[in-house]
Amino acid sequence: MSTNGSVFDRAKGLFLHYAKPLKLDERHPGTKILERLTTPDKIMAFRLSLQMDDGSVQVFPAYRVQFNDDLGPYKGGLRFHPQVTLEEVKALAFWMYLKTAVVNIPFGGGKGGITVDYKSLSTAEKERLTKKFAIVLANDIGENTDIPAPDVNTGPQEMAWMSHAWRMSTGQYNRAMITGKPLDLGGSLGRTEATGHGCAITMLEAARDAGIDPNGATMVIQGFGNAGRYAAIEMGHQGTKTIVASDSRAAVHNPDGLDVQALIEHKDKTGSVANFPGGKTMDPNGVLTAECDFLVPAALEDCITAEIAPKIQAKIIGEAANGPTTQDAIHILYERGITVIPDVLANSGGVTVSYFEWVQNRQEYYWTREEVIDRMRARLVNAYREIADRAKAEDTSLRQAAYENAIERVVRAALERGAQ
Repeated sequence: MSTNGSVFDRAKGLFLHYAKPLKLDERHPGTKILERLTTPDKIMAFRLSLQMDDGSVQVFPAYRVQFNDDLGPYKGGLRFHPQVTLEEVKALAFWMYLKTAVVNIPFGGGKGGITVDYKSLSTAEKERLTKKFAIVLANDIGENTDIPAPDVNTGPQEMAWMSHAWRMSTGQYNRAMITGKPLDLGGSLGRTEATGHGCAITMLEAARDAGIDPNGATMVIQGFGNAGRYAAIEMGHQGTKTIVASDSRAAVHNPDGLDVQALIEHKDKTGSVANFPGGKTMDPNGVLTAECDFLVPAALEDCITAEIAPKIQAKIIGEAANGPTTQDAIHILYERGITVIPDVLANSGGVTVSYFEWVQNRQEYYWTREEVIDRMRARLVNAYREIADRAKAEDTSLRQAAYENAIERVVRAALERGAQ
């Protein structure tokens, strides 16, 4: 598959590559099913004008893409970042509907964003911009239509602002119209750690299949942010040592295992893993190829390339980031016998607990953290087992099996609903 073109072109190419063995056009002639599944339902692109604290006005492009709702309302995060583009938002909405289908939750795929250097704004400017974004989208989002959530540079505070602006615009008080909220406003316990914890759950299942004892095993984390730190915490509970951790500024290692809690406190205080007293500085370029049992790429897209894949020494890779492995590298890792838990499963803990938050909001009955984690574990383990069994039966990769399961689920729903 070609790696040329936009990020959406590559996402679409990946989909068509994994859909090919299903022979959908032959099985469902005249339905245009592949075209339907690779074309967004609705694209919204608009301008946001923001009066800054100094009285000047700045203009920012903003987007919301609703890709597919065959299985349920659109669901997907909001990223506020200078590099946000429409093509990126389309690709992320595309991946989201596949991710929800993989874990069999009743959502479709959506994504939104603003092209803005969000971190440079004052708190008041952030609030005004976020609320204006919600007001523009007020008629297009809601608990039965499209449910936003946090992503890059957004979190509970932005979701609270969105919820309030939507309420003021529509006159409705409805907690379920957005997820990732503060606990006081209907957020779910377990949401903060869900993505990293979910990645750990899937890696432990893969380790069981591979005969790897997590107690005493080693792990490397590229991207010691939210997902990376909670993956380290959960794997640590199973006896796995995190021996390397990196962020955008530095990498540290300790062959005897880094003190994860101390590293978290150090990063929260200083903003980086750099100069952590419990580890030695290492070349960040060597993180992905360090010797270990588990490798967690939790940072950048396309970081595992065809040049790096032959040098990777991990036995199991859990893709906590979106799209961290290029298509050429995917093939190399599979040929080498390295188990790769694809992003559509490995990082689906976040959207799974977002689903739980939505369910709790609709009932106005809230679960304990233990209930949330237990329900997430059951759902992810079931999804992993379905995928692993299919991969074994077809002698293929977990990624191929995951895509096939997701595509077949959406195809069934789309055809049952009809073309109109």
